[in-house]
Amino acid sequence: MLNEGDNMFIKTRVLNPYEKYILEVNGRIKMDTLDQTHCFTIDKGYTGEKYFYEKIKECSGGIKIWDFRLKMNGEAQYDFIIIHDQHIIHFDIKYYEGNYHFHQSNFISENNYVITDPINQLVKADMKLNQFVQKLGLSYKVLSYVVFVGQQFSVSGFNGDNRILFDKDIDRIVASLNKNETSDEETRIGQLFLQYHYDKGIYQRIHYYPFEEIQEGIKCPSCNQLLPKLSHRKTHVTCSCGYKITKKDLVKNAFEVIQLLKNAAVTVDDVVRYTGIGKTLIREVLSENFEKTGMNKNRKYHPKEKLFIKEVSENEYEVDMVINDS
Repeated sequence: MLNEGDNMFIKTRVLNPYEKYILEVNGRIKMDTLDQTHCFTIDKGYTGEKYFYEKIKECSGGIKIWDFRLKMNGEAQYDFIIIHDQHIIHFDIKYYEGNYHFHQSNFISENNYVITDPINQLVKADMKLNQFVQKLGLSYKVLSYVVFVGQQFSVSGFNGDNRILFDKDIDRIVASLNKNETSDEETRIGQLFLQYHYDKGIYQRIHYYPFEEIQEGIKCPSCNQLLPKLSHRKTHVTCSCGYKITKKDLVKNAFEVIQLLKNAAVTVDDVVRYTGIGKTLIREVLSENFEKTGMNKNRKYHPKEKLFIKEVSENEYEVDMVINDS
């Protein structure tokens, strides 16, 4: 989804169901090795991309796309595509922390973790993007860069390559994007790119962990730590990082989290355990924002737009059209 303050971002990244689940369950239960590996990669990638997005989202120039997938002689994924000043610019974002040294095209950490030849990967993506731009009949020049974001990354033994940028270079990117306003032609090209965006890639199958064994609580959207349980007297919950959220918004957030982790309908008791909020307010918020099924102690809540079979009474059902199923 796009935020109100975004300046000419015509697409932002939407996590797929597996990514959403694995990031939410992370830290709540011991995951299997495969999920741990995927979670590390997804978390690092998404964190770095969000960091870069926040840096450039207010720039006045350029049509910006976050997460472009192209299916042409195989699949290719581009973290950021920016159409600006007769150029198609591709940024491949890397987010790592610690001290690395450069050796034979690889970046190697003190713990011998290897970032394998990012330039070779960039060249392959750049070639495919050039082919795509030519296929569209555009005379724009394609530029591709790897950007190592985050100030906690340092590297020694690297003699420089103008295709590899670091956190300190982001200010130059921002300054360049602010030089010119977005043109109608750039907007047209951006919309053309979106027509070719391929969003039907193969996702990992979700292995749902037992809901009753998962650590309860709601993660802070800012620092990702579990928020403190709310006392009945307070109107807001405040995280140690300073993030603040109202009771009602916390209930709505809790519904989304619980439904994701549980992979089933949500009860009032579920939300009580995850937030500490009283049942009366929870029932009020859930009734206003979500679809109810069942009666009394058997009452459960579902997303309104996803409910297909709606309970009319205890033993009668009617079928609704699924709305906005995307």
